Amino acid sequence: MTRTISLRTVIITATLVAFLALPFLASANNQCAFSRSLSVGDTGEDVRCLQVFLNGAGFEIAQTGVGSAGSETTQFGSLTEAAVLRWQEAKSVPGANGVFGPGSQAAYLIAVVTALEAQQVAQAPATATTPATPTPVVAGVATSVTSETKAARSALEAAVAMVRDAEEQVADEDDVDERAELEADLRDVRGDLYEALLTYLNGDYDEALDLATDILDDATDVLEDAGGESERTKAEDLIEDVEDLLDDVQELFDEAQDDDAKVGDAEDLIDDAKDLLRDANNAFDDGIYRQARSDALDAEELLEAAQDEIEVFSKRDVERALEKMWDEYRDADDEVDDADDDNNRGADDARDLLDDAKDRLQDADDAFDDEDYAEVMELVEEAEELIEEALDEL
Repeated sequence: MTRTISLRTVIITATLVAFLALPFLASANNQCAFSRSLSVGDTGEDVRCLQVFLNGAGFEIAQTGVGSAGSETTQFGSLTEAAVLRWQEAKSVPGANGVFGPGSQAAYLIAVVTALEAQQVAQAPATATTPATPTPVVAGVATSVTSETKAARSALEAAVAMVRDAEEQVADEDDVDERAELEADLRDVRGDLYEALLTYLNGDYDEALDLATDILDDATDVLEDAGGESERTKAEDLIEDVEDLLDDVQELFDEAQDDDAKVGDAEDLIDDAKDLLRDANNAFDDGIYRQARSDALDAEELLEAAQDEIEVFSKRDVERALEKMWDEYRDADDEVDDADDDNNRGADDARDLLDDAKDRLQDADDAFDDEDYAEVMELVEEAEELIEEALDEL
């Protein structure tokens, strides 16, 4: 049976080949062949091709001179990095940092496919018998699909990047039989990726998002089966660690409140950390693992800050602080006695202040016996201030 292959199918197939880091020829459409991540310091024709693409897409390397349109170079410098970063931010590439890596290359290839499709439609002969292609409409979905498009594209980029990582990990597998089994799994993933991209180009963005999320999970499984550590695993482990930290800090906070200890802004910090952890779990469920890690790390930072706000002291720490302040009181008392013998005019006021400090320390002894350690530390601080004021009078 003869099968007719449309230009759309050819484009999709070629794009998938490029997605999976297999070489393909550059063309008049500036389809660059990227087989590595590009960053500051790299050189090569792939850098020049990237600069041509960025200049043509409106993210100029330079307006005039070296790097400008028609004067692109093979050097990836700071100007190229800045242009890549602007492009990444405009395209909502996850982890935008100026490095043209797998995620950026996936976004680039999707842009190429979209441009080629637009070119195909524009160049198609207009005839009375050629029906207009209707705008895809999904039941129950608004005709404005900007957010859906962005979400589907981001998911496809993440899926493609994971497939590439899985391929690299499988290639390092020494066991021939195991590698063959993993490669078979990868072929299934590639087939699913073809379907996802076809769905995306047909305008069914919600379905493309669901497919891309499943592909990301399947490719992650292949990566981990091959002995690699995925972004999913890193995110999952980090979220679990931060959730354990949240339990510890919450327990510390509750204990401090029961003891009427100072907690500062700890409660607000803990609430903000909970919100970030909720965001991290949602991002994890959506397969956006780098965002999940980022939110979890922010939550961890807030919890550590909350921990610093809470004043909870051990019995031994309080005992040492109280003993130290009694020693400082005795030393100050000796100085005031010497000053009185020398007819120092500030000795009388210093003595009054020291008497107040002594009262605080005696109250602190009583609070220690009652195991009210927060009260002890507060009284110790007051005694310290009084002792310092007494010495200033001398």
